[in-house]
Amino acid sequence: EPTWVQGAKFDSQAPEMDVDVEYHYEGWGTNYDHIPDPEFCAAMCQGVAKCEAYTWVKNAGLDGCPSQCWLKGGVGKKVPKKGLVSGVPPPRKTMPLPVKAGSTKGASLYCFSLMVPGGYEEGLLKWQHDHKAGIFGCDGAGVYSNKPVHVAEGVVASVVNSTLKCGYGGDSQSALNSWIFIAVWHEVIAVGDYKKHDWVAKVDPDAVFFPERLRALVAPHAGKGGYLNNCKYGMHGPIEVFSTSAIEILAKDYASSWDGKAPVSCVKQLHFGQWGEDMFIDQCMSKVLDIEPRPLEPKLMCESHCDCPSWYWCNEGPDVVSYHPFKSIESYSNCMANAAGAKAPSLVAK
Repeated sequence: EPTWVQGAKFDSQAPEMDVDVEYHYEGWGTNYDHIPDPEFCAAMCQGVAKCEAYTWVKNAGLDGCPSQCWLKGGVGKKVPKKGLVSGVPPPRKTMPLPVKAGSTKGASLYCFSLMVPGGYEEGLLKWQHDHKAGIFGCDGAGVYSNKPVHVAEGVVASVVNSTLKCGYGGDSQSALNSWIFIAVWHEVIAVGDYKKHDWVAKVDPDAVFFPERLRALVAPHAGKGGYLNNCKYGMHGPIEVFSTSAIEILAKDYASSWDGKAPVSCVKQLHFGQWGEDMFIDQCMSKVLDIEPRPLEPKLMCESHCDCPSWYWCNEGPDVVSYHPFKSIESYSNCMANAAGAKAPSLVAK
């Protein structure tokens, strides 16, 4: 079988690739394991400023997904080699200017992120603040952590009573972080800033998020209450969007617990030991607290776990609210630039 057929899975957005060719370059290079296809490798190269070329290795002998992506500072010598795919990244686009928040009636947003202190999330959130991007483009914004970290000018994290440590498990080996977010929502409710707004969005720091697109998306739902489901397989955690009235119902369930620290009926009625926080809050609201409506809004999020295979190009259309995950400032800003260009014409036909 051929090593790779460019444009077979979906429209390719990379310049024409050299299949069964290695780019042998002597200078700068770095590699990433478990990168499933050369298209992803090309997108990674575009997201690193000094990457001028890449070589993808179909089978590098790794456990699980055996493929590897090498980013290189130049093309160097082209050497025929079966099972490798090489190429250059598409041209890099420029970062868009922040979009001024237009007031949309019924679509005022309070957005927050939970941050693990001392890691990459801290730098990402500082960058977002400095560029008025992500949650800092919302009408109100908050950062939560387990220490009062000074994130950026005028931004100090509200302290959550949690170590922020959890195990992994369940069907998808995801973070079993329900108790962490039970503590986070307790603090969000206690701080109370969300009450000044119509909608509450919990956004992961590594989700590239466009608040102006979210305002347009929630506007038709104004005044209906409920919350939005972002994936046909059930709500996923990178971005979760709730009406303020839904959070008020959740707050009442917290208030009726003996110490006010957990939503008592949800904790009692749900067996959530092997669940992530996204499944917990979804089941808590829909099954226990009977919060509705819960319309499906697939434009809320593009990620591989919810049928968006080319998430890494960040150009599924001008109305897609978020892309996930982007864990470095370079890749995050590159995704924002691609998304601002909306849909690039495909460079290679199917």
